[in-house]
Amino acid sequence: MNLRAIAVGSLKRRKGKAALVVLGIAVAVAALVLVLSLVLSLRATMDDKLSKFGSNLVVTPASSRLSLSYGGVSVAGAGSGEIPYLTDSALQEVRSVPSAAQVTAAVPVLLQPVKIDGRTFLAMGTDVAESSTVKLWWRVQGRVPTAPGEVLMGQSVRNALGLDPGKSVTINGRPFTVTGWLEETGAEEDNLIIMPLEALSDLTGVKGRLNLIEVTAASTGAVDQLTKEISASVPDASVVSVKKSVEFTNQANSSLAGFGLTITLLIVIISGLVVMITMLTSIKERQKEIGVFRAVGYKQRHIGKLVLIEATVMSAGGAIVGVIVGSAAAFVVPLLVRSLSLTVTPNPLVIVAGVALAFVVGLLAALYPARRAAAMDPAAALKYI
Repeated sequence: MNLRAIAVGSLKRRKGKAALVVLGIAVAVAALVLVLSLVLSLRATMDDKLSKFGSNLVVTPASSRLSLSYGGVSVAGAGSGEIPYLTDSALQEVRSVPSAAQVTAAVPVLLQPVKIDGRTFLAMGTDVAESSTVKLWWRVQGRVPTAPGEVLMGQSVRNALGLDPGKSVTINGRPFTVTGWLEETGAEEDNLIIMPLEALSDLTGVKGRLNLIEVTAASTGAVDQLTKEISASVPDASVVSVKKSVEFTNQANSSLAGFGLTITLLIVIISGLVVMITMLTSIKERQKEIGVFRAVGYKQRHIGKLVLIEATVMSAGGAIVGVIVGSAAAFVVPLLVRSLSLTVTPNPLVIVAGVALAFVVGLLAALYPARRAAAMDPAAALKYI
């Protein structure tokens, strides 16, 4: 009989111990697949939310001496001649950097003071549709402007002027229609009059110039690279990374990954010990069988190989069970923990890692039992016959 047939027959006769070994390996694999799936899904989910939840980078002129402010950028009185600007070409440079595929949005912003009934307000000219897509915290009562003669009011401005959607307002002597207003954000938008960039440029005579560009990166990992590339492409600009949210995301991901992998390592070690002890017990119980094999001419290497073949078969079983259980658990955990908002998708690399772990644990745990079996004295083993 060949060794493979003997190994399979031995496993069939000792189903209980074989099942225990498969279970030990499966637990280790399931733990690894579960933790890796959750960590990778959490990172992907947070990257996705961060990429949609405002800008990661702000591109501004290299220096600025301005009085009215928005997002850390101050704007002086109109016509002061002291306001540094970016040009339209800077927006094209940002959109053309080598890592442009990592740019979800590049929103131009022009900030100018305007007059309404003798009162000064800050107006923002931008791509309103793109801004509303990126800034998910915007809650618009009415709708966003789609034409040059339409404006969106921040809540503070709307309350000060008593303007609701559908009403007209005269800005710098020109009529505009209020299409909607923003619910309170607690940020600069509350004090803004928001309109299409072209409309504000025509209204103020500031054409072909921008105060800043808000850039949204596709992932947190792309922020540093985009910062370098934009700084190189637009040398007269200052590129500021919104690091707090990025650093918090990375820190949370790293902490979770470290904790999860530590627990997984402990589970792997315990599973390996269970497998090794189970196989040692099995070897001890099989002294009679091993004695017969040695008596009929099987060498030490044959006995060791026999044990390793059995370990390989059980490792394969543990890999299959562990990957299935771990993958299923990764989909179930977000459903059980309602506050955990994750989008879990199968990752081939995680499955490969789980399968590899099964064979590493199974074969490493079988090395010592295989050596013990091979080194067994055939004369002593024959005493059990």
